[in-house]
Amino acid sequence: MQVKGTSFNDRKEASLKAKMELLARAKANSPANDPEFAQRQAERQAAARERSIREAEKKAEKLAQSTKAKAERAAEEIRLAAEAKEAAEKAAAEKLRLEVSAQIAEAKAKLSSNGFQVKVKGR
Repeated sequence: MQVKGTSFNDRKEASLKAKMELLARAKANSPANDPEFAQRQAERQAAARERSIREAEKKAEKLAQSTKAKAERAAEEIRLAAEAKEAAEKAAAEKLRLEVSAQIAEAKAKLSSNGFQVKVKGR
């Protein structure tokens, strides 16, 4: 059975020939043969490298800022803790001074009630 005067082998050869021609055209139009393509590709790669460098720099800057902020917060916490400690020490010293003053006043009152005259030197 022949369709329009061609045999199976003729159609097979024509198909193979068409595929080969298509492949040859594709190879001819390949970007690998285009010198401008190589230049554009190199420019894209350079731009990608520059972009990755900028991103790394931004990331490093953010990390530095974050580290600086953490250090500042830690320093502030240390300062506040030192201030709280100093305030507590002052309060303890004031309490002790008041207790000593009260004990002195009590001792003076006791001595006065027993008839002794109390003189405080150095004040």
